[in-house]
Amino acid sequence: MINPFSWLQRQVLFTPERSLRGTPEHVGLEYEDLLPVTADGVKLHGWHMPGESPDVIWLIFHGNGGNISVRLDQYQEIHRRYDASIIAIDYRGSGRSEGAPSEDGFYADAFTAFEVAAELHPGKKVVVFGRSMGGPVAAQLATRTSPAVLILEAAISSMPEIIRERAPWIRFTPLPIMFRTKLDTKSFVASSSVPTLILHGDSDQTVSYANAERIFESAAEPKQLEIIPGGDHDELDLVNPERYHAALGDFLAKYDAL
Repeated sequence: MINPFSWLQRQVLFTPERSLRGTPEHVGLEYEDLLPVTADGVKLHGWHMPGESPDVIWLIFHGNGGNISVRLDQYQEIHRRYDASIIAIDYRGSGRSEGAPSEDGFYADAFTAFEVAAELHPGKKVVVFGRSMGGPVAAQLATRTSPAVLILEAAISSMPEIIRERAPWIRFTPLPIMFRTKLDTKSFVASSSVPTLILHGDSDQTVSYANAERIFESAAEPKQLEIIPGGDHDELDLVNPERYHAALGDFLAKYDAL
């Protein structure tokens, strides 16, 4: 029997995009399609974009309301600046990945992506990067694997806090009882010793930078918070590219992840 609350959560909280807007080829990157299968039998789709770095691979988790094709330009810039291989996987229900979105499913998808990265690039250090809703997905992965660093861009601190922040009237409804999705970045970073860089814009109208402050306060050391002036939720790296990549590059160098 279908749980009506689970169905409602998927309809309200998760808004994946099925159609791909392009491929890495459109920004000049070589790539191959990946079709890994999770432990619970869901076939995912992703891309492997090879780079020249002998030491590092990036694993990127996108946000809600999109898929792996939304930030092709960012893959291009990461490849240009850091020359690293990149793996990006669509969660179940997004892009060409099968299945229906769910919190536990996202965590399973992330772990599968990590296993793929380890298989394709054995011995390399892994940079785990999560944007927006991909933040808690990346942070949860860092509690069960050993990446070199964790990068959180415009990440939510937790789903209940986002709901209260964006819809304060919800406390007068039964929705908080019905919605069990947590995506609790704060609890994950609190229990992880992976060096964590938190990037956020002070003009983010979707996920306020108070989320970054909450994550930073909860995170275990070592940690770093970088607030980009004028940065909104999307394309944070394009607002002030030099400041963004100076902070990112210095962080990667500090923890030998370049």
